[in-house]
Amino acid sequence: MKLSLSFLKNKKKGDETIAKVAVNTLLPEGAKIILKNHSGFLFSYDSKLEILPLKTHPVWKNLSPLFMAREVEEIWVFESRTVVTIKNLGRISIEGLPSKEELEDIIVSIIASTGLKVDMRRPRGVVDVDEWRVSVQLTSGGQTQIVATKLSSIPPLKSLLDPLTAARMILLLLRPSVVVILGPPGSGKTTLLNSIVGEVGKMYPHLHIAVIEKYKELTLREGWFSWIVSENLVEGVRWAMRYYRPDMVVIGEIMAEDFWSVIEPSRSGLPTITTFHSPSIRKAIKILSDSLRAQLGYGDESSALQYIDVFVQTFKRVTPQGVERGVENILLSDGQRLIPIYSDGQAAPKEIFEKALPDQLYIGSTAKTMREIFQRYGLTPER
Repeated sequence: MKLSLSFLKNKKKGDETIAKVAVNTLLPEGAKIILKNHSGFLFSYDSKLEILPLKTHPVWKNLSPLFMAREVEEIWVFESRTVVTIKNLGRISIEGLPSKEELEDIIVSIIASTGLKVDMRRPRGVVDVDEWRVSVQLTSGGQTQIVATKLSSIPPLKSLLDPLTAARMILLLLRPSVVVILGPPGSGKTTLLNSIVGEVGKMYPHLHIAVIEKYKELTLREGWFSWIVSENLVEGVRWAMRYYRPDMVVIGEIMAEDFWSVIEPSRSGLPTITTFHSPSIRKAIKILSDSLRAQLGYGDESSALQYIDVFVQTFKRVTPQGVERGVENILLSDGQRLIPIYSDGQAAPKEIFEKALPDQLYIGSTAKTMREIFQRYGLTPER
């Protein structure tokens, strides 16, 4: 569907009547609007999805109505096909858009506006554009495509966990513990890590927190943070430990071969937190234990339990109504077995949780810290 927008150019700002007439004139009779914003519309007509751009973004071009929509969470752009995840609606596919030339034009605009370094020898790259984290792949790396994920603002921890579990999560990290947040891609691991660390940074601004990432992904603001961006996480962690003298270490995301980067700060007794892609805790333990055994030359299938103190299992469910994300389980390791702290919406009894805490946390008295944190969340201290 080709739409002429030339007569809209002379519309006066604020003239809602003209705007309304113009839209009604452009949309075919019987069209159903799915998304609308100042950049245009996404609508369905005759069993097909169409885009009506009114004001194009210099990077996103005719796809601007999608990238400027608050409701859109993820966008995959291929030649002649665009797939969009819309909040409370689900995942939809727009066929026939963009053309090969339009897709290439968008990629060129991304490179020009951000300085992203991709070419036929380095066909893949990741960069932030406005409120989107954008992955670009050229033909030499496979299918030419753009994958964009919206960078949401850091939600308060109490919006992701109930108050009791949120308070306990912070206490467990400050024992100190090694915390691994795991789950499938897109399950909210990074969002949860942002919220936990952001909360610690706000509550204890005197703590020096070192953040090590392969590429900058975390959005931490309130607190004392020092960043290292390094392809080699182990080297990045060692540099931070030696020269930054941190009180806490945050590792954006690890692969199995990066597991040693988590062990380094834990041996120094620093609170450490990271994320790891795995569909289950059982598989994560197996994969990380295998990696550890390959590096050390000894160990078994559960060796990781001796180095990871807390496992946080997140979930993602893609339904016709949309994407559901959340925390399914929080399990504490005693080196040999796992103890549920939170499971399927149920918090562990007070007696079980208290056994997991020493008399002194990394930041001081457990009783005093618990009172402070519980009061922050409107709870009665358990000690």
